[in-house]
Amino acid sequence: MKIEEIIPVALGKVPADVLLTNCKIVNVFTGNIEEGNIALYRKRIAGVGDYRSGKKVIDLEGNYVVPGLIDAHVHIESSMVDPVEFARTILPRGTTTIIADPHEIANVIGTTGIEYMLQYTEGIPLNIYMMIPSCVPTTKMETSGSEITSIDTIALVTKYPRVLGLGEVMNYPGVINTDRDLMTKIEIIRHLYKKIDGHAPGLSGKSLNAYASAFIRTDHECTNESEALEKISRGMQVLIREGSVARNLDDLIDAVTAQNERFFSFCTDDRHPDDIVKDGHIDNMVRRAISKGIDPIIAIRMATINSAQFYGLRSMGAIAPSYKADMVVTESLENFFPKIVIKDSKIIARDGKLTTDVVGNNIEQKLDGNFKITKIEEDDLTILSNGNQTRSIRVFNDSIVTSEEIFDIPPAKVPDVKNDLLKIAVVSRYSAEKSVFAGAVTGFGIKNGAIATSVGHDSHNMSVVGTNDLDMVLAINEILNMKGGIVVSSNGHIIAKLPLSIGGLMSSLTTEEVVKKIKELKEAARSIGCIINDPFMVLSFVQLAVIPKLRITNFGLVDVTKGNFVNIGI
Repeated sequence: MKIEEIIPVALGKVPADVLLTNCKIVNVFTGNIEEGNIALYRKRIAGVGDYRSGKKVIDLEGNYVVPGLIDAHVHIESSMVDPVEFARTILPRGTTTIIADPHEIANVIGTTGIEYMLQYTEGIPLNIYMMIPSCVPTTKMETSGSEITSIDTIALVTKYPRVLGLGEVMNYPGVINTDRDLMTKIEIIRHLYKKIDGHAPGLSGKSLNAYASAFIRTDHECTNESEALEKISRGMQVLIREGSVARNLDDLIDAVTAQNERFFSFCTDDRHPDDIVKDGHIDNMVRRAISKGIDPIIAIRMATINSAQFYGLRSMGAIAPSYKADMVVTESLENFFPKIVIKDSKIIARDGKLTTDVVGNNIEQKLDGNFKITKIEEDDLTILSNGNQTRSIRVFNDSIVTSEEIFDIPPAKVPDVKNDLLKIAVVSRYSAEKSVFAGAVTGFGIKNGAIATSVGHDSHNMSVVGTNDLDMVLAINEILNMKGGIVVSSNGHIIAKLPLSIGGLMSSLTTEEVVKKIKELKEAARSIGCIINDPFMVLSFVQLAVIPKLRITNFGLVDVTKGNFVNIGI
């Protein structure tokens, strides 16, 4: 589109391609509701106001019109569907733009995975921007499938216009200790005037000052009001997260005021498809924020213009001349629900259902899960530690945080089902030579059987938790047979499974099919006694050795706060 083409439409001298009439327009700049019409030209908004002529006229019957919603930080892979299927899932919920960090698939297959995400989604009716993963591998305490180097970072940032900057810098000790490779990536990005996302749970005081001094400007790991306010006071954009397990909206929303709201945005981070289908996406966060007392205009700003302005998306987040014609029509702001979704001047969804096809590009990419190990045996799950007591990982319902719990039970007696002390093991997928480490975990409540997954943040080695070695081995070997997936086993039988054939992270099935499989998996987990609402999401985070307190990798048991390995036996 040339500017000289849209100006006559804006002047009212040439009919709009599409004219939206009888609108209550939410102006995110003034905070007012304007009554009028919206003139659209091609994929842009030409004008707002008293327009009378359009080649196509759509009467919105006095409904509210708000900008398309923006997810400020999301890992598409955590939806367990491919990127185009993910778009099909969230577009009806009013999300028209996302800032994605593909560090899950990057950890598995490197730049091939990132380029798949970019190339496959080029031209689809969802604005997908990417942040290049900063920490692949995340730590040196586990085996990873790949590495994203400084040269890779330069190549991707300069090759793809949809790359906005550097993904969440999880290695905050590396920042504070000026790790050379990490500093190189940060210097590259900041001298290109790109954004740098953060990940710094609990960081405060001078350590936070040092972290922010590295031009890191966001954080989505805040868990309480004081932490959020301190990070905002140091110039950071706080992304309030509401994922499938990490849910922080209730704890953070009271930090939002009329004076500071522009420094808050919404994100989902890691959200399973069943939660999106059941509760929604960013639209759900808008509703929840309003129900907690946030002014509807402020909630909409947090879901639109705040993120757009932070990330430099100059054509998104508002209903104004030259902005993209991405809009959500709703009957009520207080009971916000997307009645109609408009993307690039076209109605693409009504009442939560797509009205158009969303098709990805045909590309040639090798997207196997990099599974080099073929099978494991029961002897591979032996806990190699002595002592009279056992140090175990304590997991919690609806949380990715863990703690340490000591049991007066020798490691040789694990598992002890009566005391909910189960065996847990991590199996590396990336080497034909076995690399397995077994430990102890409590909090799952499983009575008879095992659950296993090839989703294991961030390196995505396989993990399994269970009451006996037979079912644990059966579950892991079934994942290997499928080349990725989630499995529940009991009494020597597989009782539920979901194949994840794309990188061992995403399914080739539709969202509806994946949701059905997840329901079956959760029911199977409950049938063997599991008390965690989403045990597969919780299990997927037990390897994440950058969030306190106790984690397990294929190399050993990690005390994250100390930054070293610790013994299971005491």
